[in-house]
Amino acid sequence: MLNRAQQPPIKIAEHISIPQPAFINLNNGSKLLVINEGDVDVCRIDILFNAGSRYQTQKLEAVASTSLMPEGTKKYTSQQISEYFDFWGSFINVNADKDFARVTAYTLTKHLSQTLDRLEHIIKEPTYPTDEVRVWASRGKQNLTVQLDKTSTIARMELFKNIYGENHPYGMFAMPTDYDKISRENLAGFHSSNFGSEGAIIILSGKISDTHINEAVKYLGTAKWGNGKLGSNAIEDSNPNLGKQFVKKDNAVQSAIRIGCEVCHRTHPDFTDLSVANTLLGGYFGSRLMKNIREDKGYTYGIGSYMVSLRDSTLLAISTEVGANFTKNAIHEIWKEIDRLKKEPVPLAELNKIRSHLTGEVLRSFNGPFATADSIIGLLNYNNLDYSFHDRLMNSIKHINPERIMELANKWFNQETMVECVVGPENPF
Repeated sequence: MLNRAQQPPIKIAEHISIPQPAFINLNNGSKLLVINEGDVDVCRIDILFNAGSRYQTQKLEAVASTSLMPEGTKKYTSQQISEYFDFWGSFINVNADKDFARVTAYTLTKHLSQTLDRLEHIIKEPTYPTDEVRVWASRGKQNLTVQLDKTSTIARMELFKNIYGENHPYGMFAMPTDYDKISRENLAGFHSSNFGSEGAIIILSGKISDTHINEAVKYLGTAKWGNGKLGSNAIEDSNPNLGKQFVKKDNAVQSAIRIGCEVCHRTHPDFTDLSVANTLLGGYFGSRLMKNIREDKGYTYGIGSYMVSLRDSTLLAISTEVGANFTKNAIHEIWKEIDRLKKEPVPLAELNKIRSHLTGEVLRSFNGPFATADSIIGLLNYNNLDYSFHDRLMNSIKHINPERIMELANKWFNQETMVECVVGPENPF
């Protein structure tokens, strides 16, 4: 009889079978990846373009041109587009980051054809109506003005600026006045120069049949259009301003702390092992930083360390907001935990807990067709669709030892190579 008072043994998965999508080269220069999973009649289509902010010549061009694509086309107004998707039970989302622009649509599989019909117009023929541009810019300017009153926003921007350089594509940020410079002509020019079938990646995921694949090819994979880019543009090397940076924010109740540096790319041999070490430091709720600075000291509601993957770089950052009176103490405790990683072997019980947590995270990243699509997009963007990445990650999770963690901490977690940013009422340095 099952003893429910006894915890079942923890088993680490020996191997993860990663679903590999069907790969189709389309006649117009795009590529179609098909992930046929799930038993619910829904699907998602993602379209990726090499059209992030690294390609813009004026701030906000990338995010504005992407965000405003559904706000009017040569044939349909913003209201008509919105009502159309509502009628068919579809949903569309658009966004742009430093490297890529992404258009996503969710729909019932039986209505995929109708969704693709309107989606084709959105990506190929946006007109950027002047009134829509003005409203978007006004809202964006107001929102950014509000955000810039927060210490957390300023600290995040300062961290990227000081690691990459304020004129580097990865360290550049828009200010409220930049919204005043956006015009319909800017956005139309950016779209014309950076969006197109050449180099575009289309991911179709969900309960997919050959009919659905044929529909995607019909609307998105037949005729060439636009001026898409096959690969990324070359960007300058980072120009870090290392050391301690303080920005005074009078009357702030909390200080925002950001500590970070540029580390190895996802293709580097150290990356997967470093991911495990970072999780131990601050990558989950039971991490050392959380136990010390939140649970023990009570300086903050939350603290974490994370690795931000970009196309040509990876950023390691420690992030928290603490009571202004405890800023100096919190920074001291952060470096204390880093020093422990460098000098003290991790107890096996703690390491086994990390193994269990990370194994669950990897399995969850392939739980269902849409999660699988997100994982495949990550491999596409940052690993050139190298399916062995997750095998290497699982190998690191299973086999990393305390000595390896100490080695990595001494190699990558060094104060001399990091930027320390604090935004608050008093300088703690």
